[in-house]
Amino acid sequence: ATAMPLRGVLSGLLAQSHEGRPTKVEGNPDHPVSRGATGVFEQASVLNLYDPDRSRSVLRDGAASTWAAFVDFCRQLAVDAAGKRLVVLSEETSSPTAAALRQQLAGRFPQLRWITYRAEGDDPVRLGLQRAFGSPYRPVYHFEQAQVIVSLDADFLGPTAHNFVHATRAFADGRRLSTPQDAMSRLYVVESTYSITGGMADNRLRLRSSEVPALAAALAAKLGLGDAQGTGARFADHPFVAAMAADLQAAGSRGVVLAGETQPPEIHALCAALNDALGSAGVTYLDTGEPPARPQADELADLVRDMNEGNVDALLLLGVNPVYDAPAALDFGAAMKRVGETVHLGLWVDETARAARWHLPRAHYLEAWGDGRSYDGTRSVIQPLIAPLYEEARSEIEVLGALATGLDQAGYDLVRAQWRGQIPEPFEQGWRKVLHDGFLPGTAYATAAAALQPVAPGPLPTPAADELEIVFRLDPTLLDGTFANNAWCQELPDPTTKIVWDNVALMSPQTAERLGLSIEYDAGKYYVDLIEVTLGERSVVLPVWTLPGHADDSISVTLGYGREITSNRPHRKSPFWDKDEDTDVYGRGALANGVGQNVSVLRPTASTRVALGASVRKTGETYLVVTTQEHGTLDVEARPLVRMATYDEYRQDPAFVQQREEPTPREPFEDYPALWENSHPAGTAAMKDNPYFRNQWGMVVDLNACTGCNACIVACNSENNVSVVGKQHVGTGREMLWLRLDRYFISHGDDEALPENPQMVLQPVPCQHCENAPCEAVCPVAATVHSPDGTNQMIYNRCIGTRYCSNNCPYKVRRFNFFNWTKTLPLEVQMAHNPNVTVRFRGVMEKCSFCIQRIRRAQQRAGLEERAVRDGEVRTACQQACPAQAIAFGDLNDPESAVVQQKQNSRNYAMLAELDVKPRVSYLGRVRNPNPSLEPTHT
Repeated sequence: ATAMPLRGVLSGLLAQSHEGRPTKVEGNPDHPVSRGATGVFEQASVLNLYDPDRSRSVLRDGAASTWAAFVDFCRQLAVDAAGKRLVVLSEETSSPTAAALRQQLAGRFPQLRWITYRAEGDDPVRLGLQRAFGSPYRPVYHFEQAQVIVSLDADFLGPTAHNFVHATRAFADGRRLSTPQDAMSRLYVVESTYSITGGMADNRLRLRSSEVPALAAALAAKLGLGDAQGTGARFADHPFVAAMAADLQAAGSRGVVLAGETQPPEIHALCAALNDALGSAGVTYLDTGEPPARPQADELADLVRDMNEGNVDALLLLGVNPVYDAPAALDFGAAMKRVGETVHLGLWVDETARAARWHLPRAHYLEAWGDGRSYDGTRSVIQPLIAPLYEEARSEIEVLGALATGLDQAGYDLVRAQWRGQIPEPFEQGWRKVLHDGFLPGTAYATAAAALQPVAPGPLPTPAADELEIVFRLDPTLLDGTFANNAWCQELPDPTTKIVWDNVALMSPQTAERLGLSIEYDAGKYYVDLIEVTLGERSVVLPVWTLPGHADDSISVTLGYGREITSNRPHRKSPFWDKDEDTDVYGRGALANGVGQNVSVLRPTASTRVALGASVRKTGETYLVVTTQEHGTLDVEARPLVRMATYDEYRQDPAFVQQREEPTPREPFEDYPALWENSHPAGTAAMKDNPYFRNQWGMVVDLNACTGCNACIVACNSENNVSVVGKQHVGTGREMLWLRLDRYFISHGDDEALPENPQMVLQPVPCQHCENAPCEAVCPVAATVHSPDGTNQMIYNRCIGTRYCSNNCPYKVRRFNFFNWTKTLPLEVQMAHNPNVTVRFRGVMEKCSFCIQRIRRAQQRAGLEERAVRDGEVRTACQQACPAQAIAFGDLNDPESAVVQQKQNSRNYAMLAELDVKPRVSYLGRVRNPNPSLEPTHT
């Protein structure tokens, strides 16, 4: 048991090790927040541990030094400490040990200033609730209790959300439908660009982020807060506002309103007032005990001014990279040069590390002791799974300990010293229990009971009719750049655009047409216009990309790209490929270098997420953008791959998914024989005598719960040693992902053209493990065969690479190794491999195996114990990671299993069932709950 710090809170995890090296993490099922689930970044964090570009040694003025030399420096710095002006610029942290060391540091350096730094800027949620309650409380949304949810540019289902796992599970719990009598929540979303949350919306309004405050004011006026003629006058008569207000009033305490991080603190305070007026049970506030917060923009501006004026003697940067991601107008790097001593702690020799006098290699959370608190406040110990790969690496608490005491103290001792006051006696027994369980029960934050202060939306800037805005967002695959050097994340398709290895300037098709921009599709590749986006005196060149449902006159950009990491591995040409160096993804130095553009240079010093007054100029050049959306395209118009109905339609016709099947001139597919019953009669008896025959594995995916967050894909990569191939080869359709998420935009009404605001649907597609598998019939060497327990297997040693199976697969889920992707992997990356899964080589086909290694392990355990495999004992990697619990997997021979219960749901259907291939994977049709007054005729 361990925990991962992410955006200032901990995720409770279980980590699996082989021969002393961690290879996989899962959510801790006993932890009150994670409850066994994870997100993209938890799953990808294992590869960060084995990143061959990680910093390995202490640097002093760019030259090699030692940790012992740094400890000596700490002792020298403490001389005349009372007069030293020390500033600590730290990432968000919830560590009680770090908090205690901060107090010790303040005792040693009385003029200490501590600033919490966020790459994305201010925390408007905290500042807004501070405005509403007088203290920076933390909101917890109980979406499972809500009847009506209103999201004002809040992507609370996106992987970058602070409480993503809890929010996704809670939302999915409010959408599960076993029978037509089950209740279902209704989600309204107002946003500028399509997000995962927008894709799950029942009613969605595309609107510039800068206009959302006015709409929020209009909604508040409808609900009796504020003046309808004030800021929200423009939206006072908008039908979307009227529908939301009416539904919220009807829902009462079962209504909840929330705003996103793009919105200013005033709107978050207004949402708190709206929830208070509704008496909402869908949101509670936690008292974190933190002091009142200042806007980060003000703190950074003061710090840069003091550094430029020589009023800072020493600057300690803990896990932050402001030279890269602070607003460019601050010129943070130049200000650092005016500070006598600068110390940087980080995983990489990045932009800030090169500007600092001292650089310290940071220990990964899987190789260092630490502690912290989850989103609800539950305390956990971060327990390492491996000794530091590089002996000079240290954790942030060890660096703080050296500065606070001048001693070289181990993180283990620092954490134990702090926890002695938290664990009841006897300490050793309690300590071991915490390490075993992964957390200390009963340590969650108390629910806040403070009264709401009067809140009224003040005057907010209103954009002109055709004024361009820029919206800065965290990237759903790279976060703020923390995962920029992670190959799994770079090759993970964006949830909505499906773009890999790039960031783009997203805009609506209408805005692109008005600006004269174009996207050309040629032989499976997209060549797009390069544009220069200017804001004030700063500009950046980006490829343009259009997205249906995006707000007009708005440009969305994501942070985390355009990195400059100094790799400790020299640039080399792979010795294995003479013609194409790019086949070796790790052969060109740090992965993040040269990928995308750093858009932080455009951010205003106010650190807001939305900026007005942008301009766009075509450069006259084009750029290749790679997206996986068109790969393995199925005939969507002729075949109902995603089946969807409204809530009213579902209640009237629970079996709507069956009636929407395309008619076939042949007999119903149910009458066709199963593969092993009649197709091979001579082998039937022997097959049934096989001990594996007693289990028959199958899967169901609930499209009503699946949000398309991508956690399943990264979990599959980690579990099954899936290779990364790079942008060039993804562009030719050679990505190796065993699981893909197909994204569809669905139109409404009789107009065949895609509307301005279509419905977005995401559908996960693994190998379907067909009973009458088309791939098996055409393989000349029986490399793909059917197992006794009903899985479609790949025998790698037999495969000769004809690819007939891929040609014959109607689902296009098989992947072919055109190159030996693993042959040139650095040793560190090989350490991340799961030893229970074969590493594939050039010339063989591979695909989803239902995590057969997990199945066999459970069957062997059950055999040794002389019992049947229990339901839930086998969990595939995608199923275990899923925070929405959208995937059911189990034995179809067990009538009480969860997967059989899901198969009996009236919404259950098989994709392409008319082909008579009898897939073992099926789906539960999606049900939407739109407001009839806003819903056009659905087609």
